[in-house]
Amino acid sequence: MQTEKYFYNLEKEIKRVYAAAEEARKKGFDPVEKVEIPLAHNLAEKCVGLISTVYPQINDPKIINRILELEKEYGKLDISVCLKIAEEIAKEKFCKFESHLQAIEAGIRVAFAYTTLGVVSSPIEGFTFLKFGKTSDGKDYFMPYFSGPIRSAGTTASCVVLFIIDYLRETFGYAKYDPTENEIKRTVTEIFDFHERITNLQYLPTEEEAEFLARHLPIQIAGEPSEKIEASNYKDLPRIDTNFLRSGFCLIFAEGLSQKAQKALRILKNLRKNGFKLSDWDFLEEYCRIHEKRQSGTKTTAATYMKDLVAGRPIFGHPSRSGAFRFRYGRSRVAGFSAVSVHPATMAITNNFLAVGTQLKVEKPTKGCVVSVCDSIDGPIVKFKDGSVKKIETMEAAKAAYKDVEEIIYLGDILFPYGDVLNRNSIFLKPGYVEEWWNLEVKKVGQKVEDCFNVEFDKAINLSREFRIPLHPAYIFFWTQINYEDFLELLRWISYSRIDRKIILPYSTFEKEKFKVAKRTLEILGVPHDVTTENVIISPVNSKALFANLGVELLILEKENYFIEKEMNALVEKIIGKGEKNVLEIVNNCSEFIIKDKAGEFIGARMGRPEKAKLRKLTGSPHVLFPIGEQGGRFRSVQEACNAGFVISDFPTYFCEVCKRDTIYSKCETCHSQTRKFYFCPVCSERFFSEKCPMHSVGKSYSRQEVEIKKYFDNAIKHLNLKNGEIPVLVKGVRGTSSESHLFENLSKGMLRAIFNLNVNKDGTIRYDMTELPITHFKPKEISVSIEKLKSLGYTHDISGVFLENNEQIIEMMPHDIILPACYESGDERADEVFLNISKFIDSLLERFYGLPPFYNARTKEDLIGHLAVCMAPHNCAGVISRIIGFSKNQGLMASPYMHAAMRRDCDGDEAAAMLLLDVLINFSRAYLPSHRGGTQDAPLVLNGRVVAGEVDDQILDFCLVSEYPLEMYEKAEQKKHSSEVSIESVRDRIKKGEDTFNNINYTHETSDFNQGVLCSSYKQLPTMQDKVEKEMELVKKLRAVDASDVARLIIERHFIRDIRGNLRKFSMQGFRCVKCNSKFRRPPLSGECTKCKGKIIFTISEGGIVKYLEPALALANNYNVPVYVKQNLELTKRYIESIFGREEFKQAELGKWF
Repeated sequence: MQTEKYFYNLEKEIKRVYAAAEEARKKGFDPVEKVEIPLAHNLAEKCVGLISTVYPQINDPKIINRILELEKEYGKLDISVCLKIAEEIAKEKFCKFESHLQAIEAGIRVAFAYTTLGVVSSPIEGFTFLKFGKTSDGKDYFMPYFSGPIRSAGTTASCVVLFIIDYLRETFGYAKYDPTENEIKRTVTEIFDFHERITNLQYLPTEEEAEFLARHLPIQIAGEPSEKIEASNYKDLPRIDTNFLRSGFCLIFAEGLSQKAQKALRILKNLRKNGFKLSDWDFLEEYCRIHEKRQSGTKTTAATYMKDLVAGRPIFGHPSRSGAFRFRYGRSRVAGFSAVSVHPATMAITNNFLAVGTQLKVEKPTKGCVVSVCDSIDGPIVKFKDGSVKKIETMEAAKAAYKDVEEIIYLGDILFPYGDVLNRNSIFLKPGYVEEWWNLEVKKVGQKVEDCFNVEFDKAINLSREFRIPLHPAYIFFWTQINYEDFLELLRWISYSRIDRKIILPYSTFEKEKFKVAKRTLEILGVPHDVTTENVIISPVNSKALFANLGVELLILEKENYFIEKEMNALVEKIIGKGEKNVLEIVNNCSEFIIKDKAGEFIGARMGRPEKAKLRKLTGSPHVLFPIGEQGGRFRSVQEACNAGFVISDFPTYFCEVCKRDTIYSKCETCHSQTRKFYFCPVCSERFFSEKCPMHSVGKSYSRQEVEIKKYFDNAIKHLNLKNGEIPVLVKGVRGTSSESHLFENLSKGMLRAIFNLNVNKDGTIRYDMTELPITHFKPKEISVSIEKLKSLGYTHDISGVFLENNEQIIEMMPHDIILPACYESGDERADEVFLNISKFIDSLLERFYGLPPFYNARTKEDLIGHLAVCMAPHNCAGVISRIIGFSKNQGLMASPYMHAAMRRDCDGDEAAAMLLLDVLINFSRAYLPSHRGGTQDAPLVLNGRVVAGEVDDQILDFCLVSEYPLEMYEKAEQKKHSSEVSIESVRDRIKKGEDTFNNINYTHETSDFNQGVLCSSYKQLPTMQDKVEKEMELVKKLRAVDASDVARLIIERHFIRDIRGNLRKFSMQGFRCVKCNSKFRRPPLSGECTKCKGKIIFTISEGGIVKYLEPALALANNYNVPVYVKQNLELTKRYIESIFGREEFKQAELGKWF
């Protein structure tokens, strides 16, 4: 598909949707009579659009054009652009501000927005304001204030914003901060207090590190108080506003500068090369030396991925343990950008715990990733209860076999893209010898094979003989996983075997003990074999492969009833005589072929978050942002409030000059004429049409009042022309509004949402949350769309340029296109159902509420294909416009890596939300957003209408675009070199060359059908924690790479004990609540009943919530060999619980019960 034509059609459709939304907004039923979300087509527009929500005057094309000019001068995403635009805005070159300080703040915010790609709210809310402090000699210095939302900026951007602020300080000639000894000590104390008493920081600097930074910083990092706990020491300091702990200060100091100083130093050097002084940051070099000294002295005692183990989520392999995931380089078309692939059979053999979209926490080279399927890599090798060993080839076979599996000897491959290894700045992990590596060796000698994954044995040995290339991976075994003594035992066992076109080994009942070690060695080698009553039988092909590896004459296998004792004894003597102990070396010495290491490196992993695809619901699952106060009862029901007759809450008041009466709507619900807004004086309680009281010069736009809710409810029914059978049984509102103006939605919207079983989000939109999954290519059959429909979307040819005709052709995905989940196995609402209902809701809203023609007219899910949506990640404040092109059977938001990068996320287990574009444009309003700090997070304040490869998260730059990796990469990986020593074409290279980054993206490994794997993890389907733990332990007992006793210990220590003790602590500090109206009490009223509604008062934390994990924990401790200390710890906890709640009484039972 032509990229420019694609973007042209996309923009045309965006304009059509915006036009429809503008028509609806003009009707005056919403807080603002126009669409409130600006559309941006590049990073400059996004940044300016975002910050214009704070300073409307900067929404100026001159600023956008200047950013584009600076990008040409310094390069896209260069930090120099940030500093220069901040300086020019602060000097008021483009527009005027109320004060010089406000101009500096505006410059900081725009520059900060640029470095965070204009998609997070940190520039608006993370950086709160700038203030001047006084040095000891009375000069002004900078005190930037930060708050909790700074976290969403990321650690590197947290360093950059400090550079921006200090650059402006230096530019305008303000003084450098001069910390006192007490201020330095307060910094150290506060960071440690925050880490120990509030929440674990990602990085906790040492006392030396914190003190060094606090002493040398040229600006005073400050923050608003965020916690109820005070700093433990160094309080009441004149230049620190508060004694309470400050989250923003701790986050930017510890997780930002302290952690990322090395990267900050690199940025600083680049800035200085570009002519920016920043002369007061020389101390960073010395700090980095202190930081390195700390790191070199640390020892990793436990694998990071196992630290925060959650019960019920299995460990699939202990660190680097043989039999865990075998590391393999490559990318399937549904992997990359932190997503990996495993074989569908591997998913099934984990008892379905591993599913498409499940997060894996891995040992190396990264921390987290999501899982997709690839059936062209190796699946598991398992041992059955009868002793047979088989390689499982399909998911169906794995599911059928699981109950009969005694041991999972090898879990299978994990396919890891090179780009992710490079992005993590990691050394190469050693891969096992695999088909694609072998194929490169074949090409190197000028030969070619049709399919390197299916090569017959005779063809493989002929190529190896003639061209001296290693033997094909299908015909070698895991020689590095056995030791010398066991190897000799295996050879001696083979010497007793009988040849009958295959190897038949003796294994009768009385011989099992004698050949026990040899049998185990055969299993660890991964040689498939069957076990009968008397023998172990190796198939003809595997017999040939084994003999080829051992250097035994292959013609022997042509004989019938031949005993091979003589040949094998000679081989054993030859091996012993040479004295070599390395098994792989011995095999290579014996064989006429080159035998490579099939194992490579194994990596440990555990299950992280399960996959997710469900409708987002606020607390109480409201249908409408309409306050119903306490009168709505526990369910926040509008109907229950109607029965009460009134609602008491904060409402604005309007006056209809036609009807001559008050209303709570900006447009009269009776005559639909525009109303005038009243303002209220908090001093004299008078109301007036001007914004401020004439007497007291203050005013607010709302007041607490009693509203006759039934009138508005009936008017909504009348307005929508709902018949008796159409009125929803339950319409749920919110307890109260938290926005600054306390504006709310019209009740009519809630009624329509309730009819279509939809829930509203805090900003008026309807959102569907999904796990993020990457995809670069798809087949029509995988996304439930007809060929004709795809052609109408512009998908006319496959990747080979062949005209689209059948469901098996592979098509390249375009950057704004998304595939939504329609998983029938999950038990949650499917995206196809939800989005179809949203389209029907919007059409009903347009027709019945706004009096406009419908827009979607969708009757089936295929009718949604081609319509536009908005994708958005949590904590972001910019949405990315997308186009729906199909529905998968899994539970992920499948989109191009560019789409994920545009949301400033990767696919390591993150989730994102999708919304229909017209719903967002009509129903979103900033007036609904909470006024507290962080209220603008997770709200689409600006929309990105065009993804530009150089303006998204820089992780995309390392995304590889090749169809095969070079032989050099495998050779370097074998030598454990650094990943940067190999050059493979990536997005970065395409951008440098000025080539199209969206077309001709290749992948290395084929996948038959990306819906072929497990689609819903058994973790989500098992009802109780007891069931989850039982199934987890059943699995880990089968995994050779896992120590079941250690897993039991970890579950108890890392989850159960912590949870039980945490709940006990909360029990002693708990409040009470009313079962009827849900009112909270710190202490129970003396009357013993609710003071508001006379309802029953109960605990907020019950005994059941505390003891729920006690029995599972005790069962684990008793059934597995956990350390005595853990058992005693559990016993003490049990006694403590019994001391509070009492011991369960023993009941006398009849003697017959025990027989």
